Amino acid sequence: MTFSRKAIGVGIIGAGRMGTIRAHLAGTNPAVAFLAFSDIDPGRAAALAGQTEAGFHAENNRAVIEHPDVDAVIISTPEGAHTEAVCMALEAGKPVLVEKPVALTLEDADRILTVQSRTGTDLFVGYTQRFRRRFLAVKEQIDRGRLGEVLTGRMSIYHPRSDARQMYARSKTVSPFTNSLAYMVDMALWFFAPLRPARVYAVAGGRVFAEQPKGIGDYGWAILTFENGATVNLGVSWILPERWPAYICSLGVEVFGTEGAITVDDSHKETLLVSNESTPAPDPTLEVAFLGTMMPGDWAVGDFYGPMREETRLFIERVTTGKEVPLCSGETARSVLRITLAMEESAAAGGSVLELS
Repeated sequence: MTFSRKAIGVGIIGAGRMGTIRAHLAGTNPAVAFLAFSDIDPGRAAALAGQTEAGFHAENNRAVIEHPDVDAVIISTPEGAHTEAVCMALEAGKPVLVEKPVALTLEDADRILTVQSRTGTDLFVGYTQRFRRRFLAVKEQIDRGRLGEVLTGRMSIYHPRSDARQMYARSKTVSPFTNSLAYMVDMALWFFAPLRPARVYAVAGGRVFAEQPKGIGDYGWAILTFENGATVNLGVSWILPERWPAYICSLGVEVFGTEGAITVDDSHKETLLVSNESTPAPDPTLEVAFLGTMMPGDWAVGDFYGPMREETRLFIERVTTGKEVPLCSGETARSVLRITLAMEESAAAGGSVLELS
């Protein structure tokens, strides 16, 4: 198939850690001819613009979104600031890639999807773990029928406490379900598609991070049941020891079908750094580190590699060529939010079974 190609301008909303990575990836993509940034801190936007030789920067999001040389928008603001910027870009008819989750409430998610439906503008949500090559391989084998009918699975994601503290610093009301387990829920919906989720049951604990408002700040386990009875067990922990060698997260995936099974150990123990000097972990005194545990990817030899690079590249290719890409849609992101909020509700109520209407 032949695609037409064009050079585009990309506007990035938010110049923090994620926005900086997106800026590097967009700015080094040969299809991007113009970059623009906005941030609530104008100095930070100006600094990032200087680093990337961007053509424009501002404190005002609208100035970037509506800039005539901006054709697509990447939104990398804190989670609670997604809605206004996403809707503004969709109204302007500019394709959007927004960091996960799409919003923090179903009301805001529905508002976004209403605008997206009315304008017909592309909307994708950054569930980067889809783009780890091992998980793309799992999806490929499921779609080829090598597992037969998918019946059940287990998916887990574990963080050290040092990482959890950073997440709580961004938002006091966040939980392991809506922040981290959302990655696994997205993956479950992706692997079990086109099955529709039917009900959820969850339990959780909150003694280490007891300040979490619903008392579910430490860990959680959930069973998600699909319309045909297929199930997946989903688990998350934010209480690995402070000095755990995985400096962001460890993942595990198992999928079982009528004709086969796939298991993935994504704990990164196979790449171990032991040093008398510092390691790349957030705590520079850590002497042992599992390399490659940054969820978005890793900086190496002057460039950034990993799933966020692939996701950003595919978004740009979608805008420039119109090709179909396996990015998470707004509708799926809304379903992930609905499920993780139901998990919170179920766990806070002591493990009630909730129907997913």
